[in-house]
Amino acid sequence: MTRGSKRASIIHRYCVILNVVLFFVIINAHAQQQTEDSEHASHHPEAANGPIVAASTDSPPLANQVKGQPGNANAMMGPGMAKGMDKMMEKMGAPKPKDLYPTLMRMQSTTPEQRDSILGKASARMQQGSEQLTTGFESLARAAAVDDYTQMQVAVETVKEGIAHFDSGLAAKRAIQDGQDPRRVALTWFKSQMNLLPSSPVNDSSTLFGMTPFHTAVMLVLLIFTVVMVYVYGFKMRRAAALLEELRSTETASASAPTKQTSPNEIPTNAPVGTDAVLIPATAHVLPSTTMSPRKGVYSGSMQVTGIFHETHDVKTFRLASADGQVIPFSFEPGQFVTFTLTIDGVEKPVKRSYTIASSPTEQYYFEVTIKREEFGVVSRHMHDVVNVGDTLSIKAPGGKFYFNGQDASSVVLISGGVGITPMMSAVRYLTTTCWDGDIYFLFCTRTSNDFIFEQELKYLQARHPRLKVLVSMTQADGTSWMGPQGRFSSALINEFVPDIALKTAHICGPPAMMDATKDILSELGMPEANIKTEAFGGASPKKTATKTEVAPNTPVNNTRQVRFSLSNAQAQAGTDETVLDVADGLDVDIENSCRAGSCGSCKVKLLRGDVDMEVDDGLEAEDRVSGYILACQAIPKTDVEVEA
Repeated sequence: MTRGSKRASIIHRYCVILNVVLFFVIINAHAQQQTEDSEHASHHPEAANGPIVAASTDSPPLANQVKGQPGNANAMMGPGMAKGMDKMMEKMGAPKPKDLYPTLMRMQSTTPEQRDSILGKASARMQQGSEQLTTGFESLARAAAVDDYTQMQVAVETVKEGIAHFDSGLAAKRAIQDGQDPRRVALTWFKSQMNLLPSSPVNDSSTLFGMTPFHTAVMLVLLIFTVVMVYVYGFKMRRAAALLEELRSTETASASAPTKQTSPNEIPTNAPVGTDAVLIPATAHVLPSTTMSPRKGVYSGSMQVTGIFHETHDVKTFRLASADGQVIPFSFEPGQFVTFTLTIDGVEKPVKRSYTIASSPTEQYYFEVTIKREEFGVVSRHMHDVVNVGDTLSIKAPGGKFYFNGQDASSVVLISGGVGITPMMSAVRYLTTTCWDGDIYFLFCTRTSNDFIFEQELKYLQARHPRLKVLVSMTQADGTSWMGPQGRFSSALINEFVPDIALKTAHICGPPAMMDATKDILSELGMPEANIKTEAFGGASPKKTATKTEVAPNTPVNNTRQVRFSLSNAQAQAGTDETVLDVADGLDVDIENSCRAGSCGSCKVKLLRGDVDMEVDDGLEAEDRVSGYILACQAIPKTDVEVEA
């Protein structure tokens, strides 16, 4: 058997089965129709005796049968409109409606006679559909047996038309039996043919505020998302407010911390510069830091040398930082100093020396000191000749109470000579870094341009900050390329450079003779003495020989200027203008010291008896004075004294 014959056999079997099923369906429909007709005839015998008009294109319209009936004239559709609807339905692929549905469309209500007529037409439509189904299935079976696809298509169309006739007649019949409005029946059929009826009934009870469950769920999710976003935004705003409050509290605490304040009548000075002078390196201008952490108090510990820079033939800059790379463990004001404790070969005990911190306080990760090598300076020679990058040095910082940070002042006059430029440059670098809005008059006197290590930096700062005015004079400029002022500062030169000098304050640092001469000039120009501040400048005083005497118990001392050291059980006579520290050095009494200028405070000792004069006591705190402490490097005995050393 060929493949085509097998397929035809299968189709034939399906057609036979389908015919059997349709046969029983049609028999059941005819039985139901006859039952309904008999019941209807029993209620309307006059309609039962009349002929049933088959639904055909030749039968007269139902409207002709009800013409002239009251109440129907204004509601009925005209014949032209019904025919137009028939043609439209045929063009759109619907089965030819005959005159059943146009008749229904013309009615608003039915009389018993019209109802019987419509039922008869509906029954005829069902009969016609049954015949078309039978014909179509038989034709389909014959065409399938011989593989005649064209005839199969025709048979299928016949079956479809039969189903449509049968279904439309059945729908009309059931609608009339249920007492529905004729026009609604016609419109329902029309919508079904045009696929305009809803696929499933809408259950209004399943909606919320007119929304389906799906839309309700989507809106609920969006609402939850909105609530979460509002909560997150509120949390972030509260966190930001807390951080701002914390920053505000930190700033308030920093502002209320006890610091040395300056006023127009008081310009603080910087750390002392000894024989081993402190010089500030000519490094680049930096911006002020915005993340300074509160590192209050004095730090004692080790720092690592991370860089050494040659400034001139006899000046080096040493950069020190924390070994772990963190911020330096202390904060400082511009002009404060650091004290080094060094172990030097050939010296029996550790030596201490103080140097101004040359870098700006805005630098957090390192600090720098610049040191000039002195031929007879023990510490400066050790720093230049022995210390290398990577070495660890013991320090104590910060120290000193004299500094200038620009607070409560609108201008300042800074006058320096030689290595005394160090504290002046510390102030200038800080003021320009923080863009201080006051006027800075900077006067510097040195020997030659080879000794002017800050020349390029001062030019850079002056060009960048119009409020910085610089005047430099050379005392040994003969034979050099220097074209500026020469010699020491004169009254005419200072008065011409600084306008209204009598109304300003001055800060002076340099050799004693230079400071004395400058103070006299400023006084002559009308500057009040209270507005003139000087910084001690000079190296450690040479040891003076003191006559050591053994103190026997209950032995009276006849000399009226005797100095006794209670802890060492030693005493000696103090010479003219000899300090307590000078006497201690002659007796080998160990008193810690560093600057010997009265600023660092390291030689502080307690006075047990007697009275002394001190020209400088800057290294003492207020509580030290109350407790009876003196500075051994500054204390000159006025009477017999006894100190705790």
